[in-house]
Amino acid sequence: MARSWFRLFAVAVVAVALTVGLVGPGTAQPRLRPLVIAMPTTPPNLIHIPPWIALETGLFAKYGLDAKMLTFEGGPAALRALIGGGGSVHLAAPGIPPFVAAVGAGAELRAVATYSMKHPVAMVAQGEIKTCADLRGKKIGTPGGTGAYSEVMARAYLATCGLTPRDVQYINIAIGARVPALVSGQIDAMVLHVDQLFEVMQQKKSLRLLAHMAEVLPKGWYAAYITTFDLITKDPKFVQDAVMALTEANRFIYQNRDRTIEIGMKYTKFDKDIISRTYDELVKRGVWPVNEGLRQDLVEAGIDTEVSVGTITGPAKPTFDNTTSVGFVRAAITKLGRWTGDPRWY
Repeated sequence: MARSWFRLFAVAVVAVALTVGLVGPGTAQPRLRPLVIAMPTTPPNLIHIPPWIALETGLFAKYGLDAKMLTFEGGPAALRALIGGGGSVHLAAPGIPPFVAAVGAGAELRAVATYSMKHPVAMVAQGEIKTCADLRGKKIGTPGGTGAYSEVMARAYLATCGLTPRDVQYINIAIGARVPALVSGQIDAMVLHVDQLFEVMQQKKSLRLLAHMAEVLPKGWYAAYITTFDLITKDPKFVQDAVMALTEANRFIYQNRDRTIEIGMKYTKFDKDIISRTYDELVKRGVWPVNEGLRQDLVEAGIDTEVSVGTITGPAKPTFDNTTSVGFVRAAITKLGRWTGDPRWY
């Protein structure tokens, strides 16, 4: 009788253990929390790849997150998805122009991390256009429209030779039509990402690279992961987990060339030659940050750029403090350790 009771007790303990996930090959896993990120291009360029790196390599799952990326036609649309999503979108990753303009207008948003402070784009033009001044009267492609990142970069480049948007003709085109528009001559010039630069010059060798915007604006602020002040206040651990995964994704890129190229090809739809060349160019420039990234001097330089090109026109200029919540990425670097010894690391 005692043995029978012991056997029944043992069976009951094992059953409970299996139910709560304590033993056995079918151990229950913690439920992953949904994380929705609004990305500013569709499909992404290689510069935007860190969230997909975090997805494909299990970094989001490591921090208890089930991530989904939504892609949009430009940074303003991605930011609108965050603001108007009723909490269904948790992060947006736009270029800085629409974000800083929104903060300047009173929006309660904060940058909590970044996938690049350095500008990973270049101004490309038809072969007969040799200098900035030659753009007078020409058609400039502006995917995303006025206020979108590429348009603001075009304005910044025009300013180097005293031109303004009034001196050129803006042509608003779909993000996916950038390369065909240049190849066909529909437009005369446009700011392109590095992968698009390699693609378009492969198709039309007469096109001319006028300038890398990282050299025109050596201190600047390209993009950030943005969230609402409400989410930061209500669920800081959720935000911290997302920042941890995204920070590790940036570092993974430098340590895993082949895997990054493979993931880049899958999501950007560029071929291996273009992605490989783009990867090497961006890594050489240290575009993806491996430490905090959101340095005050770079953030303030980016805000100053928006003021100088007219994106911010109100009386209240955004500041480092009311555009960033850097505690999350600082906590990530404290946990992961700082990378040092290379001038690219920031």
